[in-house]
Amino acid sequence: MKSDIFNKTVLLITPDDGKKGVTVWKKGDKEDWNTKYFSFEVYNKADYSGVINLEFYQSNSKSEKQIVQGGQISGTEAESPWISCLIGVLPKLKTKVIFPLSYLDAQNIFLERFPRQLKATVTGNRLDPADISKVVIRFGPNDKTNYRTAFEIASISLSEEQPEPYEANEPIIDKLGQRIDKSWGGKLKDEKDLINRSETISKSLEGTEYPSKWSKYGGWKEKKFQATGFFRTQYDGTRWWLVDPEGYAFLSAGIDCVGTNATGPYAGIEDLFEWLPNEDEEQFKNVISQWKDHKTVDFYVTNLIRIYGKDWRTKWENFTINLLKKTRFNTIGNWSDINFAKSSHIPYVLPLSDFPSTKVAVYRDFPDVFSDEYQKNAEKFAQQLNNYKDDPYLIGYFLRNEPNWAFGYHNLAYEMFATTQASESKKEFILWLENKYKDIKAINEAWKLNLSSLAELKDKTFKDYPSDIAKNDFNEFSEIMVKKYVDIPCDEVAKVDKNHLNLGMRYAWISSDLLYKAGERFDVFSINGYGMFPPQTAEISERSGKPVMIGEFHHGAVDCALPATGITGVISQKERAIAYRNYMEDGFSRPELVGMHYFQWIDQPYTGRFDGENYNIGIVTTANIPYEELVNGMTETNERIYEVASKRVPPYRVDLPETPAIHY
Repeated sequence: MKSDIFNKTVLLITPDDGKKGVTVWKKGDKEDWNTKYFSFEVYNKADYSGVINLEFYQSNSKSEKQIVQGGQISGTEAESPWISCLIGVLPKLKTKVIFPLSYLDAQNIFLERFPRQLKATVTGNRLDPADISKVVIRFGPNDKTNYRTAFEIASISLSEEQPEPYEANEPIIDKLGQRIDKSWGGKLKDEKDLINRSETISKSLEGTEYPSKWSKYGGWKEKKFQATGFFRTQYDGTRWWLVDPEGYAFLSAGIDCVGTNATGPYAGIEDLFEWLPNEDEEQFKNVISQWKDHKTVDFYVTNLIRIYGKDWRTKWENFTINLLKKTRFNTIGNWSDINFAKSSHIPYVLPLSDFPSTKVAVYRDFPDVFSDEYQKNAEKFAQQLNNYKDDPYLIGYFLRNEPNWAFGYHNLAYEMFATTQASESKKEFILWLENKYKDIKAINEAWKLNLSSLAELKDKTFKDYPSDIAKNDFNEFSEIMVKKYVDIPCDEVAKVDKNHLNLGMRYAWISSDLLYKAGERFDVFSINGYGMFPPQTAEISERSGKPVMIGEFHHGAVDCALPATGITGVISQKERAIAYRNYMEDGFSRPELVGMHYFQWIDQPYTGRFDGENYNIGIVTTANIPYEELVNGMTETNERIYEVASKRVPPYRVDLPETPAIHY
């Protein structure tokens, strides 16, 4: 089955107002959404990536406000979609956008990757295709000044079979992994230019050390507390600090993803590359790898091999340690090369892997926390700390990153009843109701149901709350579920490692009060904080009673190599430096913030990393060339953090114009 909603019409859309969209279907039209794929062809005429929001509405119920990472709100003031998908497309490249309608169940946040299509993120609540009242597509960004574009859209279709992607285009990526159709200051001419520039930069960094007023761990020698041999927290009556193993006050200025990985899939888009390494070539045999079902290529490592030859790894490590010291970063952040971090003699944080899960998930990635399986997997999870528990350079560990169940407000206990799936958590909820209400008459009255026994509830599903009292009951038990979710693994890691800080789960944002419940066991409450300034961390600290760490933030621009800014955008590389200084110094002027980690070390590939992100967020390019203005700004601010935190100097502040963010 295939339905061409617009037949062969090609629409030209100029998104002069981001709130305007194209309604492609409304209730009463003949098309049947009980199929597998929704797709359309799109061509973005801009020099930067296009951001498309695919919105599904339903008229039966009012949706919760959808706030996504970076603070964007879907829809308009008048109405909000029930579920939506933010999708990225490359500039000046005809693309078939594919949305599998199975994602309307809201169980998965991120779409699978299709050729040419970039990252796609789903936000909202489960929706039965039969309940769709309207489908809208919005296009952006456009601010009438720096961002002006138009989109061609055609062949909007529903189908049972997965649509075929496009092929046979002219190459858009050169031998060095750079975009071909754009020039910018600093663009490399050829391999010789790459080698010469790299040698000059490496020589300028030789012999770099941290300031003499810093301890060997990067702590501040002017403020001393009791030394314990490991990192810990301290409130001095005025502000929170981390304390380094020697007892010196420590604030964590970190950078994430310090390593040599900048891979991106190329299967299905081979025609977009001017050159790809040959797996049979000894020189480049390690730059081709496999990610799930996709072949990937790493132009970053390819360029390091061109620069340094066979000994590229050792020379990269020396270069990177020198650049970290030059920029005064005293922490190697999350997802970094752990072997490099452990040998660098620079403090680091550890992302624990394989957070305990269960075969039955009650909602998205939220496990069946009342099952024996969850307990056993938590015990196994904790054992990985045996390899780190005695390392004084380890600040602490993150239990996990951005749990998907916390993307948006979601009533976890209620979501268990989207299906009749059995779970230990559902059984426990029914027992809890039985203890609360005592008899079936009371629950029927409160929930406005007509159950003959409470056991019937296990096979019941809900598209909406049966009553306000039921909604409150679901909320109350959700808190119990979250407490169990946190307590069990926290108990187990504490048994294995008594030396290091539990840094929490790096929430994407505070989406509901459940996250405060989930923060009661942490030593430091971690949150990822995208924006021009850190989020409101005072309330987080006040409600949790803990110091706060920002696990991720960044600012990107589209004036150079890449077509997307990331979650927070500025106009230029100069403004990236200003934005970094504003963010870090504002943050460390607050008494509750003890760490902020910039995301990330390397720019992302033009055609997208594994999930399709292609953001200008690195401090070095995929040719390992530092962004000079950004590096200079980072150096100035990172060297001032202790003076700012102790109120000796005011925080740096230069106001920047508002700029649309290009992210997906």
